[in-house]
Amino acid sequence: MKNVMNKRFIIEIMLLLVVISGLWSCYDDKGNYDYKNLISLQIDTSGIKAEQTAYQFENFNVPVDVKYAGDEKNLSYEWKIYPQEPKKDDDVQKYDSAVVLYTKAVFDTVIYEVPGAYYLTLTVTDKAQDLKDYFTIKLNVETLVSRGLCVMDEKNGLYDLNMIKSAKLLTDITIEEEQVYYHVYSGVNDTEVTNGKFLGRGTSSDNNVLYFFTENGGLKLDVNTYEITSNDFTSWFSFPMSVTAAPGAYVITSRPLEMIVTNGLVYVWDHMSMGVTTFGDRLDGDYEAAPYLPNISTSSFSSVIFDMKNKRFAPINQFGSNVGTFESTSTGEFDLNDIGSTKELKFMENGFNSYTYAVFYDTETSGYSLYVMDFSGTTATPVKKYSMAECEGLTESSLYTFGNQGNVCFYASGSDLYQYKYASTNKGAVVHSFSGETITGVEVFKNSGHAKDGKLLIVSTESGGEGKVYLVDFNELTGAITGGTTDPYTGFGRIVDVLYKE
Repeated sequence: MKNVMNKRFIIEIMLLLVVISGLWSCYDDKGNYDYKNLISLQIDTSGIKAEQTAYQFENFNVPVDVKYAGDEKNLSYEWKIYPQEPKKDDDVQKYDSAVVLYTKAVFDTVIYEVPGAYYLTLTVTDKAQDLKDYFTIKLNVETLVSRGLCVMDEKNGLYDLNMIKSAKLLTDITIEEEQVYYHVYSGVNDTEVTNGKFLGRGTSSDNNVLYFFTENGGLKLDVNTYEITSNDFTSWFSFPMSVTAAPGAYVITSRPLEMIVTNGLVYVWDHMSMGVTTFGDRLDGDYEAAPYLPNISTSSFSSVIFDMKNKRFAPINQFGSNVGTFESTSTGEFDLNDIGSTKELKFMENGFNSYTYAVFYDTETSGYSLYVMDFSGTTATPVKKYSMAECEGLTESSLYTFGNQGNVCFYASGSDLYQYKYASTNKGAVVHSFSGETITGVEVFKNSGHAKDGKLLIVSTESGGEGKVYLVDFNELTGAITGGTTDPYTGFGRIVDVLYKE
């Protein structure tokens, strides 16, 4: 009987606890209704990949859908980007921080970040309720401007770099895929250049850079991202105190040697010399180098300068160790050691048959002459001297370029493009007129192995401050224009220089 009473007591206690628990739950539940309902906030990311690729200088879109039942004026949006592997800034002992890129719900803007692996994150804030929702993707930034025609232009005294991706130059894209990317340099570096001059490309493994030369120095840029890697011109030299920053010409030879003419002096960086990481001291000699460095690259010569002081051509040997002297050739077409005291060099570059072509103006006779030289062998040979008396439209500011597949020369004056048939009629005449535009640059595209090598003429023009680039097709043997004079790339300032990057 006692056991039965104990069991009944235990059961009653358990029932009492259940009742109390139920009442307490009801009390808690009643308490919940004392709070105001929150308006829901949700970032809908349906169909959006967790890892994506964006291209530097290209627009990128992330079409998220923010679902919110309240007044959207209460919402703020913040898209931030930060590296997946942050780098420590030793100067301030701080790691990379997130950068705000956009402040609208749907991400839709140009990506300027340098190529790399990033996180892109969205924070949506309900300012009325102090609620937040988050969304993050992995973003791999790549570049579309590594290859193409790099264009230096000037507008209102500021110089910038742009990139043309043309199907004529990039054979793996179609006409429909062509693009022009503007303000590449300033967009990446958030700075301007006020005295741009010309471009160069270092292609050695230990100095794979894009040179942005200026009137009083220059910049080294990453060839893919255009990010500044050096802005101290004199630091590129072993003896910086002896360097006057006034670059005039640049070339890289097949050894490879890098050469710079600055303030009339030649400096060489021999990448085959172990431990050499800069340009050396000036090459010795009594000379003042004109701002031209043709790429000779033979077993005897790496380049040739025209010495403006002594009115002579002078060789730089294959090791780039000295400015030498040619033997007198007074019994030939002309003397390499004595061009004449009244001669001024207007242009020099390599062309057909690996010859070097130089245009001179005679201050005494006011006449022009073309000198052709062969520096491609073990000895230097004057090939031919042509009078340019029957070349129409020549002025002291005329521009020149020589073909490498045939005896072709183009020159430009004002709006007119001329062809000079030096090897046949020895006359120059207009082949096309860019009416209403002034030609600011003319250059035969030369790139060994390329389908357009020696068959494409790059012409830049200006009208009312607007620059244009024409890629003009021509017959590499006759120089006859075959197309490309009516479909320019536009939107530039005055074009200062172009350089093909592959």
